[in-house]
Amino acid sequence: MNFKKELERTIPEKIIFTEKEKADIRYRVHQSRTFKFHIKPFIISFLFIIIAVVLVTPSLQSIIKEKNNFNHINLSNRDHSFQPITEDQKKEYYEQYKKIVKKAMEQKVGISISVAPKEEFKESDWVSPKEYEKMIQSMMDEHLKTEREEIAAVSSNPEPAITNLEGETTKSAYTYIPNKLVKIKVTAKFDTQYNKKLDKQLFIGVNDVTSEKAGVPGKWVQTSYKVSLVDGGQKYIIRIEGVLTSLGASFEKVFTIEFNCNEYGKIY
Repeated sequence: MNFKKELERTIPEKIIFTEKEKADIRYRVHQSRTFKFHIKPFIISFLFIIIAVVLVTPSLQSIIKEKNNFNHINLSNRDHSFQPITEDQKKEYYEQYKKIVKKAMEQKVGISISVAPKEEFKESDWVSPKEYEKMIQSMMDEHLKTEREEIAAVSSNPEPAITNLEGETTKSAYTYIPNKLVKIKVTAKFDTQYNKKLDKQLFIGVNDVTSEKAGVPGKWVQTSYKVSLVDGGQKYIIRIEGVLTSLGASFEKVFTIEFNCNEYGKIY
């Protein structure tokens, strides 16, 4: 059986629609096209909105974050801004400032710090004694850090100790004042003695400890020294204090130097 031919015979050769049926068909076609026409722009607009949100969100979050940070900084500045204080408080603060500086200078690290005259203080200069102490300590820490770095740079190749015919031994040490590394030569007369039990020479005394500046212009005045015998008599640690004057400025300074004795009595 040929289904195609049978189907063609069942379909009328000519189909006639009434005016009502034609109008109904036109309406349905129009509705179908209109729906298709409007659904595409809707989908495109929806996708566009999604893409825009994805792209804009990080920037928006960044702006919000920066704004929050800015507000935090402003708040922080407001929290740490100076508060007006009374004349009695200023007087009390100033006395505490002087005590803080005096205590710092007693450490004799090689910097000169003093409190400015009270009448030179601006309103914003008046901070709590605790903050003032932190500021002074920060200055000293920075100075000592630089000193360690400068001395470490020259200590990689130290000069040997030299003992002259009078039995005086001289050895160099370094100290630091602002922007300048200064070499100080320390001389002392040591006494050693053979220890039969340990079978080696040991220190038994030290005398006439002196020091002088070497190299750059300036002046060094030793004011005191203190010795400590350690390592079972094999090492002397000498703590020396003095005043170093350079370019018209004077700095109180303290430093230590070590002298060692080997088993044969050689000092280095």
